[in-house]
Amino acid sequence: MIRKPGAGPDQSARRSPPGKAKVPSGNETRLVWNPFLGEYVGFAPSRMQRRELTSQCPFCADVTEGRVAQGTQAWIRPNDFPALTPPAGECYIVMYSNEHDRTFADLSVPEVLRIFDLWKQLFADLSQRYPCVMTWETSGESIGQTQRHPHGQTFGVSVVPDYLARELRAVEEAQTAGEECPFCAEARSELEGARRVIAGEHWVGFVPAYARYPYQLRLTPRQHISAISGLETGPASEEIAEHLLRMVRAYAIVYGEPMPYMLTLHQLAHHGFHMHFELLPVGRAPGKLKFPASSEMSWGLWINDSLPEVKAAELRSALEQVRL
Repeated sequence: MIRKPGAGPDQSARRSPPGKAKVPSGNETRLVWNPFLGEYVGFAPSRMQRRELTSQCPFCADVTEGRVAQGTQAWIRPNDFPALTPPAGECYIVMYSNEHDRTFADLSVPEVLRIFDLWKQLFADLSQRYPCVMTWETSGESIGQTQRHPHGQTFGVSVVPDYLARELRAVEEAQTAGEECPFCAEARSELEGARRVIAGEHWVGFVPAYARYPYQLRLTPRQHISAISGLETGPASEEIAEHLLRMVRAYAIVYGEPMPYMLTLHQLAHHGFHMHFELLPVGRAPGKLKFPASSEMSWGLWINDSLPEVKAAELRSALEQVRL
């Protein structure tokens, strides 16, 4: 499943004849293999032209100009400035609401369930053509949100990005050793521990012992499912929708205002993989952000200036103030 150099759209080996260097098209996208770090890097120069926080919202125009049917509440649209184009990948945007001034935190459980259905549609389609389907939301200008209209993104990618490749490798190594799924084992061990933040009949949420960000949270289903396609409509879906909403609202409490965050869905069309959500909020204290710098940026050694158990306790306290 993991694409190696030469198996995917790796263009790092392309060379022009001496004296005939060709200036690439500004619309070209690339995935290039870094042989020293063993990971891919993407290039998408056309994204420098994308609209950022303009007064004329392109997503509202879907409604006002009739590109979606009247009354549509959530929909999938192509990305006008895709980071990847075939064969490297495909990029789509998932619109959460037809109301411009809402955020994910403003949604109701039924509205989040509607978004889950769109994520399932995209996974079913893209996983037939690509080994990886990345789904996420970026919330907050300081972390890179370029349009305020509530939305998330989904990419089909022709390679498995480094984080997912490492997670899959951990699963495969456990299988080879005759051990249980490491995600199942972790969820069970965190269920009653000091790092647990939220738990229900179907999901466990905790600040990982190895968290990079102070308020980072992993939400793992107790049932072993590999992707959103395995999440059945019903209690398990409703529970995780409620957990996600409560956690994002709790972040605003500990930060004193809406905290910038990434909401990411890790999934693979691989029976051994264990789907999970990662919440990556970049606030470290009220009004203060955690920026990857120094050892993190230069050497990949992350320094978390807090303890997971302490931040988990803060989040549990904040959750007591959250009502849906």
